[in-house]
Amino acid sequence: MPQIKILLLTESGGYGGNQTKILSILRNINHENFMAFAAAKGGDVFESEIQNLNVSFYNVELPKVFRTKYLKQIKNIYNSEKFDIVHSFGSSAGFYGRTLKKHHPEIKSVHSIHGIHYLFNANFFKKSASKSVEQYLVQYTDLTICENQNDFKIALENKLINPEKTIVINNGINISQFTNRKKNTELLYSLGLNENNFIIGNISRFEAQKNQSLIIQAAYYLVKKYPQLRFVLAGSGEQLKSMKEFASDAHLDNYIIFPGEIDNTADYYSFFDIFVFPSFWDGMPYVLLEAMASRRSIICSKLANTMEIIKDNYSALTINPHNMDDLFQKISVLYQDKELSEKIAQNAIIESTQYDESEMVKKYEAVYSEVINR
Repeated sequence: MPQIKILLLTESGGYGGNQTKILSILRNINHENFMAFAAAKGGDVFESEIQNLNVSFYNVELPKVFRTKYLKQIKNIYNSEKFDIVHSFGSSAGFYGRTLKKHHPEIKSVHSIHGIHYLFNANFFKKSASKSVEQYLVQYTDLTICENQNDFKIALENKLINPEKTIVINNGINISQFTNRKKNTELLYSLGLNENNFIIGNISRFEAQKNQSLIIQAAYYLVKKYPQLRFVLAGSGEQLKSMKEFASDAHLDNYIIFPGEIDNTADYYSFFDIFVFPSFWDGMPYVLLEAMASRRSIICSKLANTMEIIKDNYSALTINPHNMDDLFQKISVLYQDKELSEKIAQNAIIESTQYDESEMVKKYEAVYSEVINR
């Protein structure tokens, strides 16, 4: 059987859930049966990671406002490589990838939904426009992949998918990268921390959805009661500057550290005592899986999507992301009750074993083989 040629397409060249998933596919796919290419905005960390895997990378721009010249980039890749499948990740990539399918019906189109974030847009017109576009593109989608059952349910209710051409494949991570790691004391000390500190960590993009402000609010009160607590909020994004200013105005400069964008996440998890994930909404967050595999004690928002991954009061404690007192109390409980914290961390690592990326990629291979034979 000839190799199936696949273009893995996403818009951002930074490091996020879609990029993580593409890298997992490229690391684990059976290269005898499949030949994969990647396309995204170049000049950033994602392109470097792709090059390290010795995979062909195409630098493309996929803005949210459609322009024919940007679609032409994808057409040029198709004319060069004659790939069989375009697999898009993210709404902008999904628009361009499936528009290509419209012009070239012989191409098979697979689209992955990574959370349906535009449904939370406060701007009614932007939300309605995004929803209408997604509904229109269903006809040019050979198969849609949702990360979890809740996204499948929401997509079905909003007519964003054809249920007969949609499946659920949970995210997966490289479990071995995070398990059994020794505490990285060198990194710990470089951040101005020491082993007597009790460290609450978060790794996320700084944007409204991720709700880092809740952690800062809770920190203001927690450090007064537990002065040995320290907070490490890693990541970059549009709200990083405002969150730094918020922490500084609260006189928390000596208690909260903002290391910025990081690529050595496993080293950070190694010294977190608690991982806090207070997001208002999310898909199937990789950082939550990573924290579980790192055997961290976890506090996360009680969302339909996160509840598919963790079990409340078993592998994590859950909070209302709008309630600072709830977070204050849950951090206090885990700080004071070492036995409970240890039990949650142990249960978390056991639960994480079902999310290995190699198993996820086998399911993607089955999808590619299925759609090509339709």
